[in-house]
Amino acid sequence: MNGWAKVKAAAQYAGVSERTFREWLQQGLKHARLPSEHILISFSAVDEYLERYCETQNRADRIVDEIMREVGR
Repeated sequence: MNGWAKVKAAAQYAGVSERTFREWLQQGLKHARLPSEHILISFSAVDEYLERYCETQNRADRIVDEIMREVGR
């Protein structure tokens, strides 16, 4: 999806509450603050932010791998 959205629409796009989304803004989600004080977020910035949290390995598998490495020492 291309374009920009206000916080409410961007939060809906990401599937989270506005409160959570505002926390993401404080944590570094890239956004624009206009002279009118409106905040706009590009959909691609939301996608990039979420990509940082994508996992390629199941969490349980990762825990087992870590334990096995410790046991093997």
